[in-house]
Amino acid sequence: MSRTVTQIGIDSHGAERDGEGNATYTRNLLTALLNEPAAERFVLFAGDAGHPFYRHLLGGRASTVAVTQGGGIARLGWSLARAARRQSIDALHVQYAGPLGYRRPLVVTVHDLSFLHYPESFPRGLRLALRVLVPRTIARAARVIAVSEFTRQDIIARYGTAPDKVRAISESAGIGFHPMPAARTAEVLARYGVTPGFVFSLGRLNRRKNLERLIVAHARVLAEGKTDAPLVVGGKPDHGFPDTLRAARRSGTDRVRWVGLIPDADLPYFFSGAACFVYPSLFEGFGLPVLEAMSCGTPVVTSDRTALPELAGAAGLLVDPESVDALTEAIRRVLTDESLAAELGRRGLERSRRFSWSETARRTLTVYREALGQAAA
Repeated sequence: MSRTVTQIGIDSHGAERDGEGNATYTRNLLTALLNEPAAERFVLFAGDAGHPFYRHLLGGRASTVAVTQGGGIARLGWSLARAARRQSIDALHVQYAGPLGYRRPLVVTVHDLSFLHYPESFPRGLRLALRVLVPRTIARAARVIAVSEFTRQDIIARYGTAPDKVRAISESAGIGFHPMPAARTAEVLARYGVTPGFVFSLGRLNRRKNLERLIVAHARVLAEGKTDAPLVVGGKPDHGFPDTLRAARRSGTDRVRWVGLIPDADLPYFFSGAACFVYPSLFEGFGLPVLEAMSCGTPVVTSDRTALPELAGAAGLLVDPESVDALTEAIRRVLTDESLAAELGRRGLERSRRFSWSETARRTLTVYREALGQAAA
């Protein structure tokens, strides 16, 4: 008897890496896909099939299959394609790079092309691998998912990809991101030695996040004497982080708190307890922490370039991230103008309601079906 249920394979190993944007995307997308009343069945190709994330997904419409990683070489070289064949996958969804030898319909999500625009924020080996693998994967994919219109246009312009092949499908904040009660917020933050009313920044701690300028701008605001709000920085150290630490020491301030990787369950309390969230990134394909901050009603200061204006709209103060003066002025305004802070918080909450993982999942399912229809044609 022939199988009639469509099987979508998803390379899910990225979900196993805490503190990374690819993990947040994969976890939320998979959860949302399995909540949709769709006929498709999903096979998740994992690095660690026993990872806690998979436990609540198993059953009915999803199963996990362990795939040898080998630092990415084995997965892309042979193990993922072989596993997809053994599982009779109809279409495979990957991020950035697809496996060699896989010949059925391929869908690839490309979050950004920062490895081309800011190569210094990547280790040399990874940068070179992405330069080779990403365009090859895009060329042979049936459909490409970009997480913003900015990234969609960047892919089209950089690689000459047919516009109707690339779909812009936004991410969203998780369901746990909303304004938290003040008492519980103070209780959670106390575990980190933090009290409400701080300036907050979050993200992979690498060079393009522009933390050096943020630290200088924050020090200038403190020097004016109108506020003593510390700067709290959360995130996973990444390539170039030692340079950021040296910049913090040069700033001469002791009001920068590095809290490291914050568990997902605690993040909404950090956003809710912050006086403002500052995200001066030099390059973003989406900028999920901005949306998470807005979902918690936190005033946002962010960059006026790449995908960030598309995401924040009029709900955030958009500034030139390369201007310390502009960053200083924006932070000062939010910290000292209560009416502005309240208005930005209200706008952020309203704008955040335009995004949902359910909509992301529905549109992604449509892309899978388009990819399969193209192959059938």
